[in-house]
Amino acid sequence: MSEQIEISPLTRVEGHGKVTVHLDNGQVEKVTLSLFESPRLFEALLVGKSFHEVPEIICRICSLCSTVHRVCSLMAVEKALGIEVSKQTRLYRELILYGGHIQSHALHLFCLALPDYLDAQGFADLAAKAPEELKMGLRIKAAGNLIQERVGGRLIHPVTLIPGGMGKPLDRDGLLELKETLEAVLPDATNTFELFSTLPSAPTSLPTARFMAVMSDEAPMLIGERLETSDGTAFQAEEYRERLREDVCEGNNAKISLLDGEPVTVGALARLNMGTWLSQEASQSFLESKEKIIGADIRANSFSQAIELIHAVERSLQLIDSLLSAGIKKEKPPAIAPRKGKGTASIEAPRGTLIHSYSFDGRGLCTEADIITPTAINQAAMERDLLHYARALEGAGEEIMKLELEKLVRAYDPCISCAVHVISTHSQKRISP
Repeated sequence: MSEQIEISPLTRVEGHGKVTVHLDNGQVEKVTLSLFESPRLFEALLVGKSFHEVPEIICRICSLCSTVHRVCSLMAVEKALGIEVSKQTRLYRELILYGGHIQSHALHLFCLALPDYLDAQGFADLAAKAPEELKMGLRIKAAGNLIQERVGGRLIHPVTLIPGGMGKPLDRDGLLELKETLEAVLPDATNTFELFSTLPSAPTSLPTARFMAVMSDEAPMLIGERLETSDGTAFQAEEYRERLREDVCEGNNAKISLLDGEPVTVGALARLNMGTWLSQEASQSFLESKEKIIGADIRANSFSQAIELIHAVERSLQLIDSLLSAGIKKEKPPAIAPRKGKGTASIEAPRGTLIHSYSFDGRGLCTEADIITPTAINQAAMERDLLHYARALEGAGEEIMKLELEKLVRAYDPCISCAVHVISTHSQKRISP
């Protein structure tokens, strides 16, 4: 075995990254995770832009995650400027967020993760080995895509979501179309849970994770003012800078975030461990498999996403019924008077906790922008788990180690493009796992 094992590039993940295992006489000395996607300097680009422009620009951070970034940005802008939105607007925003969860989870489960379980080399090989399962996953993903397209005005970078309201709310016929589509894929979501229930779990245990999620006293729990961890730590989203420290490391174009100096894990597994609210059928599925999730390591994240798929479909149907029952109103967005202010918003994106924070001057121009993404939060935990797992795989052979470590990274479902949105002009020493 060579003195350095490199997995480059990481495959079946969003963005470009690599893992390097450093050996000393055949023993694992350290493991480094590098996210080398070209940095996009979004935080700097937002400075000097109008509050109207900020959500338009920031949703370009990623095509897959554009909706959740736009909604989180809008919420932070509205807090800074003292804008209240209507109940109808909140329902539409929640609906499009769940559309994002449906399409993102389906993509990860069926196109990125499932090949690992079925010994397939990738998407094309999976189509040959498990065509019906792949078709099922694509049906679910299409339903999530349709929600985003209909509610947001287009599939990628939604245009109807604006400060203070909705540019053009989806009408009754559009909502009925979504309802019919979601009702058709609900059995597919249930079958996805059944499928992932039968897949084997890895025998080697990893360090106990410290989970974190956005929490709220009321449903929905995708949006909340409070961040909590599995060890009892709780703080308001506005206090995040006092608790979440971001550092830049050599050879990495993404910041690494530590909570009170320690790694923390976010995502579907974290949400279920933190007691997130679930719809009826999803709750039943969770209770049936609770022992596979509570206290589990990140390799149970895909299974957790399968449970969340059921919840996302059921919750979307509830939201549609609420909108239909209330009747669609033509609401004129409020006139917005620029003012000096600061606002912070936190949302559970498909991959975990997302934070947006902005400051504006009296003209409504952005003076400071700060964004922390789920993958940036997960980086330290990812590197820690890679080190632990690599040491457990000593002697297994280079090819087995490469495959298993890459599968571990995929379990986190990283979005590297979101994570490399900023880099400073200096470097610091890598944080020890």
